[in-house]
Amino acid sequence: MPHKNNAKASLILKHQRQPKQPKSRRKSDYIPGFNYIFQDGYLSKIGLSETPKTRHYFLSREYAAKLQIRAIVFTMNMKLTEKTMHKIFKRWNVHRAPGFDGRTEWFEANPYRVLLMQVTLFLLCWLVNFAYLALAVLILMLFSSLVFR
Repeated sequence: MPHKNNAKASLILKHQRQPKQPKSRRKSDYIPGFNYIFQDGYLSKIGLSETPKTRHYFLSREYAAKLQIRAIVFTMNMKLTEKTMHKIFKRWNVHRAPGFDGRTEWFEANPYRVLLMQVTLFLLCWLVNFAYLALAVLILMLFSSLVFR
């Protein structure tokens, strides 16, 4: 009988939810680069890349679609910008075919929403870049006040 209890206990333990392991940050997670919006009919992809034209080429081949470039904008923190854009437009998020690269980053997009995405991306990148510039100026001011007393 003890054998059955052990088997039952191990089965229960097996199906209990295991705590998630924290994702380790990669070196490339929060670096300067480009955020883009590509459009395929009534779907738009919001993504990031250090080489957006190459990314456009490979995504067009992978999805067998003629993706149109709607925006490519430089930002000092492409991951932060992409995450923020995804949160802003999450209501219209659509998952494409499983197995494809970037399949969760697609959003329903009528012409008005594409324009809204473009304006939001430009403003968000401007804000991120301005914040990095302001931080750099503050650090230089602090450093110069310490050195040139």
